[in-house]
Amino acid sequence: MTTFLQSLSLSLLGVLFIFGPLSARQSNPEDNATATDSSPKVERVGKGIYKVEEILLDKNRNLISFPAVTNQVSGLVEYAIVHEKGKTHEALFRTKVRPIRLQFVLLLAKHKPARGFIDNLWAEKPKPMDISSSKLGVFVSWDFNGSKGNHPLESFALNEKDDKPIDAGSFVFTGSKFFEKTFQAEATGSIVAVYADDTAMVNSADFDSNNDDVWYADKKAMPPLETPVTITLQIPAPKPNLKK
Repeated sequence: MTTFLQSLSLSLLGVLFIFGPLSARQSNPEDNATATDSSPKVERVGKGIYKVEEILLDKNRNLISFPAVTNQVSGLVEYAIVHEKGKTHEALFRTKVRPIRLQFVLLLAKHKPARGFIDNLWAEKPKPMDISSSKLGVFVSWDFNGSKGNHPLESFALNEKDDKPIDAGSFVFTGSKFFEKTFQAEATGSIVAVYADDTAMVNSADFDSNNDDVWYADKKAMPPLETPVTITLQIPAPKPNLKK
């Protein structure tokens, strides 16, 4: 236990060193994400289970979970999950969890971002990329006022071209980016994007992820508006079930 906590603390310091201090110029989602922003407290809450603010890291099962709420149940969307001060006018779920904290935990779980994924996606002639090691499963569960569910995040957004959901196993950890010493996911509040966004931490590898006007919320699948949910990230991503 002690060894892991020591390693965890060193890793957090390493993350701060690698990603640099956050600029005081950023406005959203948290004004206090500045150059003086300190590494978060890591609390052991069980055997192999650690808490970073509202984020739980279960090393036994390679799971990361955090709370969110249903934000939008119909209409076009560009994001699956955003910070509550992010682009909530086009997102399925919103959360109070800070993107920079989630980035810490993903890196502490030793999940590697797919560097160059977005640039390649937008290239005139995209090249094949092996992003398998950067993929992750994302699931949404809830039990509130008689409404229950536990489904892959991909199932909540449909493509208006064929009314089919995002392909199973499409989400990939891309890690956002820094611009002028500002961590962009923290500045924009973009956590999981449906429409490709280089500031988001997680993006979709679906065929139409570079199209901003085809994805819409599946009202029949979405939990009721403002329903508290739990977002769970599984690392590595489970293999899609191809059985019909």
